[in-house]
Amino acid sequence: MRPETNMNKITKLVLCATATLLSATAFAATTPDANAAAPAIPPGNGEKVDMKYDALARENPIRTVPSGTCRVSIVPAIDARQNKETIGATLSGALLADDVSPWMSEGLHHLQDYGYAVSDIPDTAAFPTEGIVIRASVTRAFTWQIGMKLFGMVAVKAEFINRDGVLETKYYRAHGDKTNMWGANAEYVTTLNYGLNNMLPFIARDLQSLCKGEKVEEYTYASPDGLPQ
Repeated sequence: MRPETNMNKITKLVLCATATLLSATAFAATTPDANAAAPAIPPGNGEKVDMKYDALARENPIRTVPSGTCRVSIVPAIDARQNKETIGATLSGALLADDVSPWMSEGLHHLQDYGYAVSDIPDTAAFPTEGIVIRASVTRAFTWQIGMKLFGMVAVKAEFINRDGVLETKYYRAHGDKTNMWGANAEYVTTLNYGLNNMLPFIARDLQSLCKGEKVEEYTYASPDGLPQ
């Protein structure tokens, strides 16, 4: 075998160095940078929406119910949805929403609009011996579109607690709908606010009995038509 010439040795060294450089570059490209910002959501995959409660977003004016008869304490709501990432989708992609618990808690606080003295209470605190404590879990909060109409549905499991423990566990479901006027993502949140605001007068009505220690029906559908006259 002929000994390698200097030119052959140089060529091999160059090829070896090039391969090493390419391998290192490929590794660096696939290794995540701990300091890098989170990647943006690719177009078409989803858009963030602000789950902001709006007491004025309602299909019907607030109908009076008998004034509140006891103090109501609100435990921070629980987001118990199976899908905690989205509230629906548009042609552009999913409607991505943060934790809906603060939205629900703020809505329940507006039971004060129906004459109740409402206050917040940590879940870890000792519950008051007077009045009713509400611990709510949001089990559904989603939207959909049919033609120019937007629809939203909210489902809640509510525990009503008095000094003797859980007095009643009740399930509520409500929906709201509106015309898609502007094609804005915020309109989908508005339909959920419609649903939650449709639900509140039914909770206020139930509290009339619960404050007296009386049971109520275990399920209520809160229609946009509101409380029966």
